[in-house]
Amino acid sequence: MKSRLLFAAYMAGGNATILQNLEDQIAARADVGSAFLRVEMDEESRRLDRRPRRSLIPGTVRNSVLTGRRIGRLEEEGGPFDAAWFFQQTICMFLWRFRRRVPYVVAMDGTPLWYAKNELWYAVHRFDPKSPGARLKQELTRRVYAGAFHLLPLSSSCRQSLIEDYGIPPERITVVPPGINLDVYVAPDRQARAGGNRLELLFIGADFMRKGGDLLVKLAQDPAFHDVRFNFVTQAYRGPAADNIRVFEGITPNSPGMLALLREADLYALPTRADSHAIASLEAMAMELPVITTPVGGVPDVVEEGVTGYLVPKDDPSALADRIRALRDDRSLRLRMGAAGRKRVAASFNARTVAATVIDVLKRAAASRSQAP
Repeated sequence: MKSRLLFAAYMAGGNATILQNLEDQIAARADVGSAFLRVEMDEESRRLDRRPRRSLIPGTVRNSVLTGRRIGRLEEEGGPFDAAWFFQQTICMFLWRFRRRVPYVVAMDGTPLWYAKNELWYAVHRFDPKSPGARLKQELTRRVYAGAFHLLPLSSSCRQSLIEDYGIPPERITVVPPGINLDVYVAPDRQARAGGNRLELLFIGADFMRKGGDLLVKLAQDPAFHDVRFNFVTQAYRGPAADNIRVFEGITPNSPGMLALLREADLYALPTRADSHAIASLEAMAMELPVITTPVGGVPDVVEEGVTGYLVPKDDPSALADRIRALRDDRSLRLRMGAAGRKRVAASFNARTVAATVIDVLKRAAASRSQAP
């Protein structure tokens, strides 16, 4: 009898892409039954209490309650779940009854203490770890991790946080990075492409300032880079209009428009100041683009310095300019790094392999319930 599996995530940041890539690989499998639950936090919050956003009900509690209601409806329609995959602990933190009866795994791009250590304050609010509120949240988080059948961090540094900060045994942790669908991200024949009058540099980042878009705008205004066209995919562009700047709004992940821009580009640059992982960089690598980014959060797991691209210090425009200049002036280097990037994604970040790993863990989780005394 095939297992019935739940996949649930809040639609924030790269969560939507991670869940969609899993669904693309899993939904048609005959050996499992699967349901994919997408929780739009702002919309769902309004549905619950119809009050202004300054509600006295904490957001995590509110959204867990709503998630629980939606899981209940899914079980009424299709039967109980045998195992569940949650992205981040917050979505299931207050689902005590569900967690007691259904084995679950938690995937995550970071833990709260890992975010704090890496100063990723866009992901968590600044907090005093000794405050009563922080201690309570820490204990609730620890309990979710401790009760999980297995934990699936996206990066090796997040794995270390689970071990060192939360006391999780290493054997209960498997690093499972984001998967890229290589049937969708098919690189053009870059060897055969004729070079244009300008090098096409691509930046993708909804949070323009956090992702370092302003650093690239400054370089675009430098006469030394007027032969580089800076293409910004963002909803929050900050900078002047210029002959060598193009801004694209409304381009969504995995869309034909995004794929077209990746095909047209010569290199990808994301001088981010704070990031937990690097899905867009992986997509660029799959399209055989060399990547210039920064060694923050889990990014070092993705870009291999000097092989698939460059890792430059954050907020270092001089180093950023040097690396862009090096790739602009050496087409063979761009091609070599791009080919190495595609090879790296195929070996370590293939969506099909990632999905197979997740399904294997969930099947073992489901079997653990049937074997329990």
